Amino acid sequence: MSLRIDVTTVARVLLADGAWYEVLPGSLTMDTFQWTDREGITMASVDLDALPPMGIPFKTRGISGWIPCPLTSIVAVYYEPVEVRDPLAVEMPSMLADELDQPSSS
Repeated sequence: MSLRIDVTTVARVLLADGAWYEVLPGSLTMDTFQWTDREGITMASVDLDALPPMGIPFKTRGISGWIPCPLTSIVAVYYEPVEVRDPLAVEMPSMLADELDQPSSS
């Protein structure tokens, strides 16, 4: 069994610093780290034994740039799975159906 978390539905990320970060929709991706300098020389993190090869970059409110971090920095994620369809009232137990918002009759 595996946990399948769609990166496009991650709303918040808890990092090892103990803070939750809000993820701007569509900004979180997953890829290998590559380090560059001003001359464009690239070194993949797999060449550096001390760093994990995979990470995520994402954007958050209040910061103009990206926050990239290794996967090992992620403590937890909060994600909002996309519902294929909303349940119909007829599929709900009758005791819960009374709690549904009724459409206004205006």
